[in-house]
This record gives sequence, structure tokens and C-alpha cells, in this order.
Amino acid sequence: MQYTTDVRIIRLMCTGRVDPTMVADAFIDGADGLMVVGCHFGDCHYISGNFQGKVKVGVAGRTLAYAGLNPARVAFNQCSSAEGERFVNLVTAFHRDIARLGPLGTGDRLPLPQLKAKLAVARIALEKEKIRWVVGKFTEFNTMGNKYGERFTEHEMWRTLDTIIMDEMATRQILGELKNGPAAVKNLAARLELPAPHVLRYVLALQRRGFVALDGIEGPSPVYRLVPEQAAASAAA
Repeated sequence: MQYTTDVRIIRLMCTGRVDPTMVADAFIDGADGLMVVGCHFGDCHYISGNFQGKVKVGVAGRTLAYAGLNPARVAFNQCSSAEGERFVNLVTAFHRDIARLGPLGTGDRLPLPQLKAKLAVARIALEKEKIRWVVGKFTEFNTMGNKYGERFTEHEMWRTLDTIIMDEMATRQILGELKNGPAAVKNLAARLELPAPHVLRYVLALQRRGFVALDGIEGPSPVYRLVPEQAAASAAA
């Protein structure tokens, strides 16, 4: 049994060891597709490692898709060590799908230069504590519930994560734009192609947290600037 030599295999102790930022790094470094293959549910030596792996790959895929990556470039599948033929079939099918999409930047929502810039923002969002906390609690809240005994369906958990992804991506993009100098909300909205009311909500939240401050008034529009000390602390966290 053989599969294409275009595929590079990277072994891990468990799919639960896959960090979402690893998925982002693969595409930032030029990969055209990434598939994580782990053991079947119930067969994990680390009990819930493959459940965690599925969630981590899922949140990485959704975040990168929000940034403009074609979601078909990220996949999670399962296969036991005794299923050699299944593994070959999975790899072959995934390679065929990626070949149809073409190289990174073709078949995606953005051309390569803009896509790479957005993927870098997505990586920053993926390493922040808000997304990581929900990912870490995903299986617990889905199976055992929170401290009040409330259990959440997978749909509810993914809906929560999608909202957090959207918020984190917008926040990181706004901070990135303000590094280039003060700007009014309407200008930020135009550059980021986001609705101005949404951008205003994020900017005001950043102002309350001390990340941005009012820089002045330009006509009828307030102009905001980055607070360097807070921004540096956020980047280091």
C-alpha cells in the first residue's frame, strides 16, 4: 500500500497534543493542507486525548476559515494502527481534495499575501486565553456539565466558540491597525471590512480595558490610539 510522496507524516504521542497554533503555523509556513489522524474514540491510551484533539483541530480550522482559509484544507480523521488500508485511503482522498483546490491562496477567500497576513492574526487569537479556556472545557461541559450541573450540546459549545473566534479576530485586527497610528472607527471599519457599529463596540471594550485611548476628534468622529504599555503586555501574555 502506497500513498503520494507529496505528503509529509509527523508523528505525535496523541492527537490531544496538537496545539491549535500548530495548525496555523503549518499554513503560515506554506502548507497547502493539514489532516490530523488519531485513534478511534474509546481507544485512546490517554482516555480523552482524541476528543481533545478533535476540538483543537476544529477550533483551529474554524478560526483559520474565518481568516479566509478554505475550510477543506483542514481535516480530522480517525484510524487504528491495524487499519493500514484505511489510512492510505484517507491520505489519498485528502491529497486529491487539496490538489483540486490548488496551492495555498487559490481556492481560498483571499489571495496569498492578504491570506498570510490574516493567518498571522488568527494565530495570535488562537494562543490567547479566552479561546484556550473554552477548548479546555469543551468535553467537560459537553459530558459532565459546568459547576452548576448544566450540560451543553456540541452545537451550543461550537456556537460559543464561533462567537469568541469572531470577537478575538476583530479585536486582534483592530489592535494591529492601531499599531500603524491613530484612527477613527469609520476608517478602521473600512480597512477591516467590518460593520462600523461592530468595530465601535470592540473599540469601546478595548478602551474600558485600557488598551486604547481617545486621541482626539476628527470632524464628527472620535479618533483612537493604541496604549503602548498595555498592548505590549497583551502581546506577551
